[in-house]
Amino acid sequence: MKVNLKSPYFIILTLWLLLLGTTILTSNGIVAAVTIFITGLLPFLLFVFWFSVSLVGKSIRENLKKWHWAVIFTWVAFAYALFAQKWTASFLNEIFYIDGSSLGITSTLLAVLFTPFGIFYQETVVGGLWNALIFAGLIWGGLLPILFLLPIGFKKVLKILGVSLLVIFLFSFFVGTITNLSSNAKLITKQFALWADFNSNHLCTDSWSKEAASLLYLGGDRVLVYSPIRPVNQQFHVEHCNFERNF
Repeated sequence: MKVNLKSPYFIILTLWLLLLGTTILTSNGIVAAVTIFITGLLPFLLFVFWFSVSLVGKSIRENLKKWHWAVIFTWVAFAYALFAQKWTASFLNEIFYIDGSSLGITSTLLAVLFTPFGIFYQETVVGGLWNALIFAGLIWGGLLPILFLLPIGFKKVLKILGVSLLVIFLFSFFVGTITNLSSNAKLITKQFALWADFNSNHLCTDSWSKEAASLLYLGGDRVLVYSPIRPVNQQFHVEHCNFERNF
């Protein structure tokens, strides 16, 4: 079987494997973050490619034209944006106990990633994926010995075995990454918000500013302060800022 090197499926999977390998070899934080998000979006990227180039996708698009698909897409996009913003605001409020709109960059990112991380990658869905992987592994493990009894060349059997192990490994890594995202979603969001929306430089001269690593402006003289030396459940606290420092 020949592999089409120009296939969008091959390109996106190759990119994913390269990012995975780079993450494992370098432990670079930025590359790891990109790998995590690509992993989360992988099913949706593959679906977009399939919908764009496959005969079935072409047929669906032709039918959608008859149904005024532009109108349908507009309503779907509107509903998506509405629920995405609602989920993002609620999710950020659970973490920081403030209005999510104060975290502009983080809020935008979460809204864009609402579908994969807010709906599909819940604990129940991830648990189902693990159960499906275990079940498929057991079934395939029982069928593999039968290949040695069939009139198939030994090299072909080894090829089937190698491809099977590769598929199982990639799917295991995908589910494992999604499990990690699902269980550590709040921690990952917190770390991203500290990098994207919080400010390490400020003009506050209050006593609490000595222990503050960064802060987020909430409006007026109120700020959300991050103090990593405090206990975990007290690291984020709202304070009033006296803007008396000169520069």
